[in-house]
Amino acid sequence: MVFELETDAGGWPPVSSERVWAIGLGNDLYRVDNVPWFVRDLSVGDVVRAKAAGPDLNPVFVEMVERSDHVTIRLICRRQGPLEGDLARSLQPFTALGVYGEGAPQYGMLALDIAPSAPLDAIVATLRRGSEDGSWEYEEGRITQAWIEATAS
Repeated sequence: MVFELETDAGGWPPVSSERVWAIGLGNDLYRVDNVPWFVRDLSVGDVVRAKAAGPDLNPVFVEMVERSDHVTIRLICRRQGPLEGDLARSLQPFTALGVYGEGAPQYGMLALDIAPSAPLDAIVATLRRGSEDGSWEYEEGRITQAWIEATAS
């Protein structure tokens, strides 16, 4: 499935569209099946409506239908940081907490999928430690009320 994107004045995101894996549910409905790198306000498990302009074309996002309880966080891994921008080493503390992540090496970034059952307090603490020590910067791509509560302290 394709999500068309707008680039901001700073040139971000560096692409005009993003393709994500999705499971067809029928009636132009799809369940997102991978972590988005650039699409904002989207998470694994979300159900969206998308339409294809032709039988051999990928469906294009039309609207959000149902949100999942997953959280999407993006890490920009700093090459000058203590982990030297190494995506695998940056992902390791999160996988130890049960978080799934996908890397985009050409952009030095990771997209994290945080399931509703994940230990949010520990994940938030890990994000903050890495940000403070210069390992990464992070962006909340899609958050939930549980995430807001975990980050309030």
